[in-house]
Amino acid sequence: MVMDRLLVVSFLTCLVIKTASSLTCPSQKDAEVLIFGAGTAGVTAARVLSDQNLNSFKVLEAYDKIGGRIRNITFKGVQIEVGANWIHEAPANTGSRSNNDNPIWTLARHSGCYVQGDEFQGSFTSSATYMDLNNRQQFETVNVDNIVTEYMTKYEEAVATTGTNTVRQGLNMNDWRPDSPLKQLVEWSEFDFAYAATPEESVVSLTAENDNINFGDQCFIVTDQRGFASVLQCIANFDHQNKILTNTVVTSIDWNDECVCAEVMGQGRMCGDYGIVTFSIGVLQNWIANNKFNGSLSSAKMRAITNSRMGLYLKIFVRFPSVFWDTNYHYTFHTNSTRRGYYPVLQPIGASLPGSPPIILMSVTGDEALRISRLSKDEVRQEVVAVLREWYNNDNIPEITNDDIEYYAWNTDEFFLGMYSNNPTTLTIDDKRNLAMPEGRLYFSGEANSIEHGGAIHGAYCSGMDAATSILTAKGMYNEASNSLPKCLPSSAKSLQASIITLALILLAGFCLC
Repeated sequence: MVMDRLLVVSFLTCLVIKTASSLTCPSQKDAEVLIFGAGTAGVTAARVLSDQNLNSFKVLEAYDKIGGRIRNITFKGVQIEVGANWIHEAPANTGSRSNNDNPIWTLARHSGCYVQGDEFQGSFTSSATYMDLNNRQQFETVNVDNIVTEYMTKYEEAVATTGTNTVRQGLNMNDWRPDSPLKQLVEWSEFDFAYAATPEESVVSLTAENDNINFGDQCFIVTDQRGFASVLQCIANFDHQNKILTNTVVTSIDWNDECVCAEVMGQGRMCGDYGIVTFSIGVLQNWIANNKFNGSLSSAKMRAITNSRMGLYLKIFVRFPSVFWDTNYHYTFHTNSTRRGYYPVLQPIGASLPGSPPIILMSVTGDEALRISRLSKDEVRQEVVAVLREWYNNDNIPEITNDDIEYYAWNTDEFFLGMYSNNPTTLTIDDKRNLAMPEGRLYFSGEANSIEHGGAIHGAYCSGMDAATSILTAKGMYNEASNSLPKCLPSSAKSLQASIITLALILLAGFCLC
């Protein structure tokens, strides 16, 4: 079945090559490989090329630094992460050095970038408490162990249920009923909080794949004051001169069976033998809508991009003069009897930041994230203070100014248009595979291309590694022994993946020579 799919996709890819645009390739190209975007996928792809002595590449980045959706800013004297913040699938043992660890964990904790005793700082986030209204209409701590156990049991049955489309249908078929504010809160904390979507909006098949644990089962929140993006600086351990071009905005991409060219704002055209696109799903959709791909995207690629969706996830950091919340838990969840996902969680993030003033993180997802992103900062401040006064039954919680709140609405940023991809009901596993398939010499990479690790930093990392490996294999340059970065899969699985990629490219070459 896998080989059949590879044969079909290879044949379709060749058709795209032969019907590509009328682009004329220059005799002198700017690089062998152009990489569009310096986020995790783009920087990883560049490092793989560099390790294999393919040094003729350029990374074109619209912003003034690398990082993509990993971004730290200064807030009240400390560095906070307004984008990606967690290393998912981390091992339970902070000293783990297994070859099967999440590669981002290995880079952050045990790579040559950080000397012993100076490893990347953060903490595991596992403890949580839940609060609900009592008979006096005041919030109090409640025990939800039985509800969490019931939900997790029903959820595991739901994603394994055949004949269903949405996760909600699977939950319904397995008799999970979120018929109380507390049950709705537990469901939000276990599902919406991770996928930035509701069970109604999420397809069973891909959600089940996303739930597979390939590495560890812990979540590690990054609070290192060097910033999460310093891990990317570690990956980008190659000569940057004339290779990573920041403040470089690509406005269109064209390609044929000989080259890939891009129009760059204020700089004209740049061309390479190959290209790797690492744009988010939101940007890819925007480019299709505005005809910025001048080459001919296959119908399968168009459908895969169109059927995908970016999740809306908004992180709101708030500074108060003093602590009035419980710092013994990583998460404090509160019910709301009328609105699902209305400021449902508080994280005492300041407790993990060295020398930090009292800072909490309040995250919202989906429709609430969209609604709040459209408010003024003054309106957000008023809502946050009102919610906290209700939670803690305390009208004396101090007023704060707009300067005491910080957040970044990724859905309004034209270079991202959302936080990370998720699993809408319109998307299929075949669509996911087609997201990662090349269009002739134009390759695609990013967290959205990963079936099992979509939405995660290591999903982007592994996708970037795959794209670069595919180009190197096509050029006959790939040597496994030359890779210096941590692997994405256990060695046996990686070897199988490499064999499949190699065979697919051989088949592709064979078809195209016909």
